[in-house]
Amino acid sequence: MSAELSTIETAEATAKPILEFGRAWMMDPATAATASELGLVEVGRFGFWANGRAGVLGEVDASVAAAAIGFMAPAAVARYWSARREGLGAWDCALAWFGCAASWGSTTMASMPTDQVQRLNELARAIIDSADPSFGALFAGSALIPMTGDPGADATINLNVLRELRGGAHLSAAHAAGLGPHGTIMSTDDPVRGGVAWSEGFGWTAPHPEPDHDARARVEEMTTVAAARAFEPLSPAERGEFAALVSAARATLG
Repeated sequence: MSAELSTIETAEATAKPILEFGRAWMMDPATAATASELGLVEVGRFGFWANGRAGVLGEVDASVAAAAIGFMAPAAVARYWSARREGLGAWDCALAWFGCAASWGSTTMASMPTDQVQRLNELARAIIDSADPSFGALFAGSALIPMTGDPGADATINLNVLRELRGGAHLSAAHAAGLGPHGTIMSTDDPVRGGVAWSEGFGWTAPHPEPDHDARARVEEMTTVAAARAFEPLSPAERGEFAALVSAARATLG
């Protein structure tokens, strides 16, 4: 039987596995192949990432897409947003983006018992459907992506929606801590998501803010406190069950 967890403990236990689970399908060769088919690799390595994520907003101005994404420099978002070929709509990109997640998840999660995957979906949708949409526009938009009916595919979609939920909380926390997106990126030692290389990959240019690790720690703390509210609809036992199922899903990556 899973342990009973508080909302804070659930947010802490699931943050990294959900992040890593999403990173796996985003970096999958099949996702890159889809980006190529859509002509989005021609605008840079984050072309599909930007258009796929912000595509849930519909045909908005690039400044709105940049505001929702937050951690990418507005000029970079504008470049990606305006480079879509004629006839390729924003929602088309979003459906293709989540389609990559679904295809990957259908195969990857085949090793996890189907009843567990279905239960993961039940709990994830309970969280998503009850959460305040003001966690962020990308969360609210991603929550509208239709389910496929395939347990593994739907689990991957749902976990990515929850990834956007925490991402929205993280963006708000970055501002609340006084760092903002650029400063937050510069203030982590994580080689995957921090420092000069990652900042410039996201379109930020020098001069870069001086790292502030104390403020960065506050960002993480406030992100967790904010995201934890989303787990209030679950009982302590259900939170423990959900955290265990997220860990099991992460384990399918090897």
